[in-house]
Amino acid sequence: MSNFRFHKEERLCSRKLIEKVLKDGRSIVNHPFRLKWVKAELNTKYPAQVALSVPKKNFNRSVDRNRVKRLMREVYRKNKSKFYETLSGQQIQCAILLGYIGKTIPDYAEVEKSLLLTLQRFEENIVAGSR
Repeated sequence: MSNFRFHKEERLCSRKLIEKVLKDGRSIVNHPFRLKWVKAELNTKYPAQVALSVPKKNFNRSVDRNRVKRLMREVYRKNKSKFYETLSGQQIQCAILLGYIGKTIPDYAEVEKSLLLTLQRFEENIVAGSR
């Protein structure tokens, strides 16, 4: 059951690493999400660290931004196990910045469908890149 937790070590907090992702990272866009990532040596037992972003430009009210981030975090938390297995199998650690680029507040089903498709495309990209 602890597998479904989103631990502090899984959150991308390092400013240097975030800047590296923004500057050197590769990008995957699957509307309404943009996933930027870079392979990095992380000081954690988890294969990925994730930061979530919702721009103030699209959602002026912090309540709306927090709602979208909460939905994204929940979908990621529930579905990260398969994603982690793929990364661990490839012996890869990476830093990920996941941004919401949509203009409307989504519902849970929409976030789940789009985010899972984005993570699936990322897995395909990372597996193809490591060959």
